Amino acid sequence: MLKLIRCFIVTVLLITTGSIYSQEIYTTEIGFHGGGSYFVGDVKAKFFDFQSDYGMIFRYVFNQRMTLQTDFNSTTIAGDYIQPIENLSNPEITINQNMYSLDFTFGFNFLDYGQLDYVLKSSNHTAYLFAGIGMIQLYNKNFNDLNFSIPFGFGYKFKLSKRLHLNLQWTHRLMLADNIEGRGELDNPLQLNGSNIFKNDHLGTATIGLSYSLFRKKCKCLNYK
Repeated sequence: MLKLIRCFIVTVLLITTGSIYSQEIYTTEIGFHGGGSYFVGDVKAKFFDFQSDYGMIFRYVFNQRMTLQTDFNSTTIAGDYIQPIENLSNPEITINQNMYSLDFTFGFNFLDYGQLDYVLKSSNHTAYLFAGIGMIQLYNKNFNDLNFSIPFGFGYKFKLSKRLHLNLQWTHRLMLADNIEGRGELDNPLQLNGSNIFKNDHLGTATIGLSYSLFRKKCKCLNYK
């Protein structure tokens, strides 16, 4: 009888261990998003002056906590604005500027995202933070320039199904330049900026989107956390 019980326990352990090592996970996500954008520059922006924004997202999933994320966004600055220094010539400024941003960031999930059967307290939703480096292409009929930026922000994502995810995300980008409006006369007109990067322009986006998981692989779930 004791021998039979011992064989039963060994069999259960083997089956359980096999299940742990045979569970599949997804290593990448690709999706799209849309929302609104705002900017902080050298003109007085109007209240609630949000422009439409849309783009794509790609994630490489290292584990339930860490991801490498690539975001592409397309937006504009458009409309009539006023220079904050009213005694300068031409205080009224009309801007029609297209902008394309490409961000490369590392993300950190506050919870073990993915809801795996063998990871204690794993979840199908989590908040996350991210930061990295990016590029912003500024383009209009008279101006074309490429600048680097420092993107950072936070988001919240939900697992809607085995492969489908809902993403809510806010991103703020500190540009390493001062020409987001595409107008040379607005770029440090009083020569007071010096080398302070916090005098540079900013671009922000708030988006909602869907992403879809691709590329399954076997999971050693005891080590996947």
